[in-house]
Amino acid sequence: MDAKNGPPTSNKLPKLESRPLSSSDVGFHQAVHPSPEAYQKALRELTAANLRLRQLDKAKDEFISVASHELRNPMAIIKGNISMILSGDAGDVNHETRDILTDVLVAVERQIRLVNELLDISRIEAGVINFNLNPAISIDQVAELLVTSLKGVAAEQNLEIKLENPAKPLPAVQADHDKVSQVLINLVTNAMKFTKKGSITISFKEKSEHVITCVTDTGIGIPEGQKEMLFKKFSKPSSESVGTLSAGSGLGLYISKKYIERQGGDIWLEESKPGVGSTFCFSLPMRGSEKALEVVSEIKSLQPIKEIHYKS
Repeated sequence: MDAKNGPPTSNKLPKLESRPLSSSDVGFHQAVHPSPEAYQKALRELTAANLRLRQLDKAKDEFISVASHELRNPMAIIKGNISMILSGDAGDVNHETRDILTDVLVAVERQIRLVNELLDISRIEAGVINFNLNPAISIDQVAELLVTSLKGVAAEQNLEIKLENPAKPLPAVQADHDKVSQVLINLVTNAMKFTKKGSITISFKEKSEHVITCVTDTGIGIPEGQKEMLFKKFSKPSSESVGTLSAGSGLGLYISKKYIERQGGDIWLEESKPGVGSTFCFSLPMRGSEKALEVVSEIKSLQPIKEIHYKS
């Protein structure tokens, strides 16, 4: 179109000039439409590369498992000996030495937790996690025991840890007691770690044949851009704005997610506001529900019989 004179008076299309195919045209055609031989060759190379990656991944998992086993025993011995010294079994310990040994003990316990998490990861990746399913667990009683055990530690941090009792008795859930306890401990200790003042509250509710357990804190909260990283393996918020959230291995929530999902539930961040606090929740199927029966069947099909335990 001519900006001054308006549209052209003719609607005829310009004549295209024909020319013979060049070598570049042929190369482009071969790249877009490879020959059967080239396709088979590329497929073989891709299959070989994929197999190699699987072998490397398996070797990595085996190394983590072996290394974790080898590290756990000596660290347990170190922890035991330090604890004996601090308790006075080896004689009186002066204040300065006690402070040093206490710091060492805290560091060793942190390393033991990391080793245990690595072992859990290797078992999860290998699909050989041992689930001792109990069809009638009272999740509020599990939480009550945890609150009782952590009240003293919370008080030392000037925190209050409390249980919000449900208005009516909760239905029993089907779950592995130890693994559910581990998930709850992880959520509560995370809340304590990132809460400088205020409280941590455990609450419950029922929804769609599931019991939902929530842990709410009055801590530093999580910025919006960091939330998607929470349940990924070895991922953790790293922004300076989240302070101590950068600490840790980045495995606890990932392991918790795998444990809860394998038992027929889900785990998620309900809400979080920087400077206000966070609420994490997880769900577990009620005793005798359709999901509970489905989980028993699924676990039996996925794991070797010797790894399956069901408490009736």
